[in-house]
Amino acid sequence: MKLTNRLFAAAAAVVLTAATASAALAAPVTAAQSVALQQGATADTKTAGFSIVHSVAGEFVDTFTFSGIDRWGMVNASLTTIGMSAAFDINFVSAVLNGATYNFTRSTMGGYRNALEIAALPDVRLSGPLVLTVRGYAGQGLVAGTPISASYSGTINVTQVPEPGTLALAVLALLGGGLIVARRRQASVRGGAAAALLAVAATGAHAADWNQNVPLAGAGSGLTAAPFAIHTEVGSFVDTFRFSFTGSGWVDASLITVFSGQSQQISFSEATLNGQSLSIGAPESDGNGTSWISASLPSKLLAGDYTLVVKGYAGGNLAPGTNGISASYSGTFNVLPASAVPEPQSYAMFIGGLALMTLMLRKRRQSL
Repeated sequence: MKLTNRLFAAAAAVVLTAATASAALAAPVTAAQSVALQQGATADTKTAGFSIVHSVAGEFVDTFTFSGIDRWGMVNASLTTIGMSAAFDINFVSAVLNGATYNFTRSTMGGYRNALEIAALPDVRLSGPLVLTVRGYAGQGLVAGTPISASYSGTINVTQVPEPGTLALAVLALLGGGLIVARRRQASVRGGAAAALLAVAATGAHAADWNQNVPLAGAGSGLTAAPFAIHTEVGSFVDTFRFSFTGSGWVDASLITVFSGQSQQISFSEATLNGQSLSIGAPESDGNGTSWISASLPSKLLAGDYTLVVKGYAGGNLAPGTNGISASYSGTFNVLPASAVPEPQSYAMFIGGLALMTLMLRKRRQSL
């Protein structure tokens, strides 16, 4: 009886240990980041980009806290990820910013279901501090704890409402402007000509270009990165992102911009990765005033280093050269080294080995 009890207790301990280990392994991976909002040309316009990399498969709960907003304002935001294999896959479950919920759109790409996922948060009135909580699963279909390289990126735009004191000053300024409007009407022809010349020059306005070296990160055989760019001036841009990699690899990439209004609009005119063109989609909308444009490159074998060049225009139909806008886009970039994919001769040797094993098994059965 004692022996039976001991065996039962031992078995129970083994089961409990296994269950505990399984629960620990399946526990969500948590990460927290503090992101400083960047100020535009005006004190009330703020924006930021952010990204994160998950190196193990499993559930995750990521928290981003955005500093720099001290009162309420109108906020819109986006998330994007692309994964052409399980090792690069991010499957979003939910994204909530101060109680406001993101809307998700998923697209099939290159035969991979839900390879491209984007989330948009339309203009919503929120007060600071802003806290974003993103939940999901990294490495869909893989056992929790498996080494992977999955990433996503995002952007957030904030237009704070002026404080009451600032509004009062604005009203006084308007009144003062009304008193001197007659004098302004009598401005010299020379001054008018100068203004016209400046307006003509502004039509060729060029927004500040982004030029970045983006580090690749990850675990296992693949690497990933999540670049983003922010433009605060209306005009055309040519952004360059460089990813350092030795050798050749299977590469996929995506870009996404989400906007509500002209001051947040990005229009892509061209995007190339080592000469390969990304396919730029038509503008889409959720019907509530929020639109997005995406660009993507399905998996291709390309030699590194990699250079992604993005050309476009920030600011929609606003006057060229206007400062203080918050137009941004983000993306994901994945590379699977060619060395991680078996060579054709390796497949041949593998098949030959299987055939030999089959023949040996048949002979053994016949000898029995």
